[in-house]
Amino acid sequence: MLKITLFVVTTTLFFSNAMANGKFTFSTGASYITGDYGHSEKTEMYYVPFTFKYKYEKFNFKLTIPYLEKTGPKNVIVGIGQIGQRVTTKQTTESGLGDIIAAVRYNFYYNQEFKFLMDAEGKVYIGTADASKGLGTGKTDFAFRLGLYKVIDQLTPYVRVGYKVYGSSKLNDVFFVSTGLSYKVNPDISAGFDYTWREKVSDRGDEKQQLTAFSNQKLSKNWGLQEYIIKGFGRSTADWGGGITISYGFDI
Repeated sequence: MLKITLFVVTTTLFFSNAMANGKFTFSTGASYITGDYGHSEKTEMYYVPFTFKYKYEKFNFKLTIPYLEKTGPKNVIVGIGQIGQRVTTKQTTESGLGDIIAAVRYNFYYNQEFKFLMDAEGKVYIGTADASKGLGTGKTDFAFRLGLYKVIDQLTPYVRVGYKVYGSSKLNDVFFVSTGLSYKVNPDISAGFDYTWREKVSDRGDEKQQLTAFSNQKLSKNWGLQEYIIKGFGRSTADWGGGITISYGFDI
């Protein structure tokens, strides 16, 4: 009942705000990741998100409905690592709905003179992924973070600090930090990298450390494209991965 209530409330908030003038964006794509997560067998996952985003003044509302397919031990959860103390080596291939993610971001401070921006974001990870298939924990998680950004000509360095609360009693609530920069090559192309660190979520896992390189292209007034590759370190992160996202946006 809690999952359904949260989903209804978040969806209502999202679409009620979409009645005002702003910009609506739909995006989708695909990503692939692989890693052993400290096991002898590798875990592989394909992730296909369908994302609806609405920007209104200083607010950004986002709803992501993902499909995923995972091959690997059932008690290895992608992004977390092994759940529980039992070591499982049997591989299975499962697919289905992932955790639906609802997010609200607010740009609450901007200094025009120093080109300094601060924002805050809250996320709800609704536990819609099937825990019996090993696609998720089946619990609802929450996260909150603050972001600091400084524009220096074409370069924008940033740092984000946050905290995530897991619904599963087997997992620890954790702090996480990400830092990186984006470089505007020209008005239509930007590229950069991001480094993410997170505390250890499970007793059998490690701290998360992940490096991401990305690029964004504005294909036209309405169409955009993003590509990215990742390199993970430790038992709680995929070893390698990459993906592509295409988006279409319009004013309403």
